[in-house]
Amino acid sequence: MKKLFISKYREELGLLPSFCNENHIELVATPFIRFEPVTFSVDSDFEVVFFVSIRAASFFLLNQDIPKHVHLACVGETTAKKLRDKGYDVSFTGLKSGQPEQVANDFLEWLGSRRVFIPCSQQSKRTISKVIPSNQKEEKVVYQTLRDCKPLDDCDCYIFTSPSNLESFLLCNIKPEGKIIAWGTTTKKTMLESKMFVDYTLDYSNEE
Repeated sequence: MKKLFISKYREELGLLPSFCNENHIELVATPFIRFEPVTFSVDSDFEVVFFVSIRAASFFLLNQDIPKHVHLACVGETTAKKLRDKGYDVSFTGLKSGQPEQVANDFLEWLGSRRVFIPCSQQSKRTISKVIPSNQKEEKVVYQTLRDCKPLDDCDCYIFTSPSNLESFLLCNIKPEGKIIAWGTTTKKTMLESKMFVDYTLDYSNEE
């Protein structure tokens, strides 16, 4: 392998740049989406807030304080670690963030009868939210995901980290012919719907 693409900024990566440098692989790290905050309000009380990503957490926390009685839950360990680094306690962490359907079922069991607030993007696939009864949840868009497509030279391997990144990529690029890695089952589903072959799907949505 000589050239590897991932749909993330280099500064968001800890391990991959070093790995590529040690193995003489050119790393192309660029997302095909960008983000903007959305004004929102919280309309009802909640006992849990579930973060589907650290980005959802960041945009939510721009405008909201976390009451002391509220528990934090998140999709996986990467988001949990970043929240802990910011000084927050995390009560629930999904075991396999690359398999959000399983995380959703585990979270529903853990949630019990409590109410949950779920901040998200307008392009959320709602994998977590749709398993939770409507009378137990409030879901609000707290940021926009905007397409940022540009041509990309051929690579030997492509890592797509979200459905939105893949959809934006395909607006101005042909379907890639190298090895294809999906950053979890939700991204894999979008790939298959686009008639793409998936070589590998991450169980855990992180670089390790």
